Amino acid sequence: MKSLKVKKGELPSIIHIPSSKSYANRMLILASLNKGPFQLDNLPAASDVIHLIHSLEQVGLLIERNGNSLTVINSFPQCERDLANEISVGEGGTTARFLAAMLVKGSRPYTLLLGPRLSQRPWDEFINFVNQYGGKAKLLERRLYLQGPLNLPKKVRVDCSRTTQFASAVMMSFSSRTEVIPENMNSSHSYWNLTLQNILDMQKSEVYSIPLDWSSASYPLAYAALAQKTEFPGLKFDPFQSDAKFFNILKSFSAIESYEGGIRVNPVKEPRSIEVDVSDCLDLVPALAFFLSHIEGRHILKGVSNLVHKESDRLTEVMKLLKKFERIAGTEGDDLLIEGSKLILTTPQDLILPDDHRMVMTAGMFLRLHAGGSLTPAEAVDKSYPGFFNLFLD
Repeated sequence: MKSLKVKKGELPSIIHIPSSKSYANRMLILASLNKGPFQLDNLPAASDVIHLIHSLEQVGLLIERNGNSLTVINSFPQCERDLANEISVGEGGTTARFLAAMLVKGSRPYTLLLGPRLSQRPWDEFINFVNQYGGKAKLLERRLYLQGPLNLPKKVRVDCSRTTQFASAVMMSFSSRTEVIPENMNSSHSYWNLTLQNILDMQKSEVYSIPLDWSSASYPLAYAALAQKTEFPGLKFDPFQSDAKFFNILKSFSAIESYEGGIRVNPVKEPRSIEVDVSDCLDLVPALAFFLSHIEGRHILKGVSNLVHKESDRLTEVMKLLKKFERIAGTEGDDLLIEGSKLILTTPQDLILPDDHRMVMTAGMFLRLHAGGSLTPAEAVDKSYPGFFNLFLD
């Protein structure tokens, strides 16, 4: 694991945000099922996206690359071929779950090698679904064994109590012949709506440009709203990205404004207490907790229970990080309570975190604002924002 030294200091006054891996992985699956060639532009360099591209090539998709653009030439399952080796998919939930649903549209057997944490995240809903409808699926340690094809009725229901990714995955691969109904959707409605929108986008053109990523933007946005004026060229509010909710939160503090070329952020001048339902934007919670823990007031983040099913138990890890920086925080039912404070530590902190990109980026923001220190594992950010630590270059 790589350790990185972080100094106290500012971020650049102009920050260019990478494109969205949530969009990219959805559009890669949809392009792979499209009957004709389909071009995707402005792809991010996130490892989750790279893993998916490599996996698609392994199962027979012909993909032509040109910089951060690519074209998927043929389609699945027509391209299926015998595959002797297992497919390593890393730790990406969208990478593995979207791919798994696509693969059981075909007829050949597949083995996905899941990352250690990913293998412990929810899979029972998908495995039961596949076995119920004529396919074969089982998870043994880190290996997910799959074989289709599925025999789906005209209408199916998918359990979303722990994650909406399986419902999105089934929707993308099978909606042309089956109505997919999400059940128990207690969180992440925006990601489901994003999936529906991307399916519609495929019908409009044979070329699609991936939008900028509000999840990645949330960390420097939070820092800027605490410490400095910053511009984010090309970033626009996006109703289909759940983490774009941060725009409205910062707007309520009069700390953000749109202009023709992007978004501009100024530090908060008048602190106040806020209450936010985050059940639909759980990935935003670490950055939001960092931001609110420095805004005087008593803040309530509602609907945080499913944070335990992420790349780490993020609810526990957020609490640990807040405590490390001498913030008062606690849970009450399904809520996270945070007492904001202007306190800035003067002693550097050495942080060892789980292999979770969002927790590592949040820790980086804490160190940059306070007295610096070190954090490990720095390479975790490659999952979604490989250039993140370039923001810390002096």
